[in-house]
Amino acid sequence: MKTIAIMACCDTKYHEVRYVREKISAIGCVPLVLDISTGGDVPIKADIPREQIVTTGGYTWEAIRSAPKDEALSKMSQCAARVLTELREKGSIDAVLGMGGLQNTVVCTAAMQTLPLGFPKLMVSTIASGNRYFNDVVGDSDIAAMPSIVDFAGMNAVAEVILSNACAAVVGMANYGGGLIREVAGWRVGTTLMGITNDTVMHAANLILEAGMELISFHSTGVGGRTMEKMIAQGSINAVMDLTLHEMTPEYFGGLGYGGGANNRLCAGAQKGIPMVVCPGGIDFICLRPGELFEDEEKRGYNWHNAALTHTKLYEHEILSITETIAKRLNVSTGKVTVLLPMGGLRTMSRPGEFFNKPETIQKMKGILETTLKPDIVLKCFDLNFMDKEFGEIAAKEMLALLQTGN
Repeated sequence: MKTIAIMACCDTKYHEVRYVREKISAIGCVPLVLDISTGGDVPIKADIPREQIVTTGGYTWEAIRSAPKDEALSKMSQCAARVLTELREKGSIDAVLGMGGLQNTVVCTAAMQTLPLGFPKLMVSTIASGNRYFNDVVGDSDIAAMPSIVDFAGMNAVAEVILSNACAAVVGMANYGGGLIREVAGWRVGTTLMGITNDTVMHAANLILEAGMELISFHSTGVGGRTMEKMIAQGSINAVMDLTLHEMTPEYFGGLGYGGGANNRLCAGAQKGIPMVVCPGGIDFICLRPGELFEDEEKRGYNWHNAALTHTKLYEHEILSITETIAKRLNVSTGKVTVLLPMGGLRTMSRPGEFFNKPETIQKMKGILETTLKPDIVLKCFDLNFMDKEFGEIAAKEMLALLQTGN
């Protein structure tokens, strides 16, 4: 019989907690209520009361109760994360269900994000809809988010059906889900792509798969690269064909743009010393929303990727500065690293006469890489465009060569 952790503020969401607890029991699982409230009296008994949660996290209830609200929520998030982790490691829970408004969501999802990928997590939230970023709810985790439709202020016809569906969903994940990500057996290659590099990276990826290697691809628009770096650091990925470094562009501008949020790209692979094939694909532009456009947007030049996003050109000195950062981060590596540079363009629309064609800049990138990369990093330049099919074949060949020689 599976055990479902229920996380909620029992001082204000006790009607919903009671309903969900009864529903999960009726379905045939064991509910385990964790009270994450930081407010007033609690009219319902939790299986793990808030006092026990904060004690596990190294605080006293008095310290939480008397703290400013933002500080109390932060500490409760830390404590709840520790409790969830301990319960999961002991095999005491099989899934976790959170529910509530902003405060509940902040605490619940911060704790859920510390659980491994694959462990069932579901958040029913008032903020899982509307004009909000998913990063506020799921971060780089695999939390399933369900809009609550109504606010949590007592049970009603809408709340009943939403929470019933949530209970059925989380029980279904616990009983029939795939479980945690399996351990690495042999080489597991991470790769990065986005629309402007997709065809070439997919061609290279298919060749890696055909060679019998496992491969995981990530969308290089913020969360993707961040997640890949995290999985490399955790040992879940032990080789990387990192062909789309676009996320380093918004990092250069302080997190600005659609691809922001993946700082310190390349660092995990270098620090772990894993085999790396790297190409600075897509570092020649930044993806901006209408409200983020530069004051000199017209001078820079841009085109509309869709109705909500521009592809804005970078100045040459900006591209070269990012190139220097790439070299410096790779120089930390103790493993085998090969850097590939397509001299004919770094993305789609970069062939002669096209909008992002910058051959002189790429020549200067070559000079920086030649002088900055340490001697044991291999630099290979090709008179090809990134989008040439042959370049994808080269990338796959170079990756397989590193894997065959080991690291």
